[in-house]
Amino acid sequence: MEGFFSIDGKGFYFLSTMSELVTLNLLWLLCCIPIVTIGASTAALYTITIKMVKNEDSYVVRGFFSSFKQNFKQATTIWMILLAIAAVLFFDFYFSSYAPVKGAAVLFIPFATAAVLLVLVMIYVFPIQAVFKNTVWKTLKNSLYMALAYLPLSILAFVIAIGPLAVFFLFSDHFGAALFFNFVIGFAFFTWTNSHIFVKVFDRYMI
Repeated sequence: MEGFFSIDGKGFYFLSTMSELVTLNLLWLLCCIPIVTIGASTAALYTITIKMVKNEDSYVVRGFFSSFKQNFKQATTIWMILLAIAAVLFFDFYFSSYAPVKGAAVLFIPFATAAVLLVLVMIYVFPIQAVFKNTVWKTLKNSLYMALAYLPLSILAFVIAIGPLAVFFLFSDHFGAALFFNFVIGFAFFTWTNSHIFVKVFDRYMI
């Protein structure tokens, strides 16, 4: 038991990881409050969780804010582009579902396809932003390429990414506990879990 909780033991590693995720979760939530900063905050979160997965030394708080500042302009631009596309698709879905125009429902299929592609891009874009230095459009392009190239992993990453929502759904009878979990560690925990997937994918592109 003493070895389990030694500085090199699994117990110490587990407690250390959980404490770092709690800190990251709080930082991410605080930096997401203006809404417009969600992109930069998410890129910063992935910067640290990917380093944690790769066992690279990093100061959580200092590293988070350093990444937030470094990625702010580009990550915010990407976030605004994705929000604009999502807004257009929402209007298109509404139009194709409720517009009193003959044949409008047929448009649902291409809109649904576009929505799926958007979700795939959103899963990869901020981890890619956190690891690689590219232009906005190349980051978006690479996000779509990797998402489609590793589709099974992308589907798994999507399932993990909606983990916080799943917690609310699965524990709807204990909403307070689900809310507590997500606000304390949930978002960072699922991001850290997904980072294991992205490290495997990204390592194939590292020179």
